[in-house]
Amino acid sequence: MYSLILVFSVIIISGLIAFVGDWVGLKMGKKRVTIFGLRPHSTAIFITIISGILIAIITVSILAISSNDVRTALFGMEELKERLSYLSREVELRNMQISSTEEDLKEKITQLQEIEKKYQELSEDIKNKTSQLEELLIIRESLIEEKEKLAEEVEELNATIKALYSGIAWIREGEVIFGSDEQIALTIIQGQKPIEEIKKELIQFLNEASDKVLAMGAKKDERTNQVFIIAQDEFEDTTQKIYDSDKEIIVRLLSSINVVEGEPIVAHFKTLENKLVFKIDEEIISEDIENSEVPGGVEKELLTLLRKVNILAVERGIIPDSKSSFVGSISAVNLYNTVKTIEELGTTTKVSIISVYDTWSTGPLRVRMETEPTSSLNL
Repeated sequence: MYSLILVFSVIIISGLIAFVGDWVGLKMGKKRVTIFGLRPHSTAIFITIISGILIAIITVSILAISSNDVRTALFGMEELKERLSYLSREVELRNMQISSTEEDLKEKITQLQEIEKKYQELSEDIKNKTSQLEELLIIRESLIEEKEKLAEEVEELNATIKALYSGIAWIREGEVIFGSDEQIALTIIQGQKPIEEIKKELIQFLNEASDKVLAMGAKKDERTNQVFIIAQDEFEDTTQKIYDSDKEIIVRLLSSINVVEGEPIVAHFKTLENKLVFKIDEEIISEDIENSEVPGGVEKELLTLLRKVNILAVERGIIPDSKSSFVGSISAVNLYNTVKTIEELGTTTKVSIISVYDTWSTGPLRVRMETEPTSSLNL
């Protein structure tokens, strides 16, 4: 609607200007007015030209004032062309980028499809593995249950075996060679030797012990042709313990159960470090012993003191005799002289137990008694 009003306004204004120009030219022609020295006829033509120019100027001005697009078309065409050319180049560049992006997108889509395919394959694989894992867990549970049942059966069988052996020993008590956990033999092996050398010494130790127990009435196992039944794992563990130590190791061969004459021996090893327990002339213990008027009273107290020495020596690491549980001995003459000295003094006497030699864990402990009066006899 606005455009129509503008067009009609321009037409009306142009018509008025043409009419005014024609009327002015006619008047000036009649009056024979000249402009710039022109002839009257030329002056009329000049006024007509001026009217046309005014029509064009006014028309353009009105259109330029009324419309931004007209102003742009009249005065900004070059800039518009440059802008259009710039935008065209931008469009081409964007089209190239879009084309490149589309190619990248196609590659990404292809990669995504491959990843999705791998994902599907992995998902199927995980499902299969999960199913297998569940089956393995079920199998594991059943194996654990079976293992527990077998362990219970083994315990029952071990208890039965011990009971049977105990029964045999009880019935045939006179024919028992070694009691349960009794020491059969003992040896010392230096640690950190080559493994094969340690094994060789252990085998030699077992062979020497075999000769001893065979002479005592034991027999070889018919299946292995060996007199000692020892677990292979225990043999290997004992070898490793000796190898790992840098000290002398005492290896004790003990019976695991009561050993009856005419049967092989179920045995095991027990190891400990061979160490110096008492030095030569070392005082082990001392006590004040009072003279007793009761016959044998002094001797009884001295024997009690020796039992204390025995207990102390075992606590310090000396291996006792498997039959008597004693760790050593004392000279009967020394014991007799000590009793005689205390009785002759008739007073409280300090009695010291002294180690005769350097004594190691393997023993035996040889001791002597030394006396020293501690008080005067009351008169």
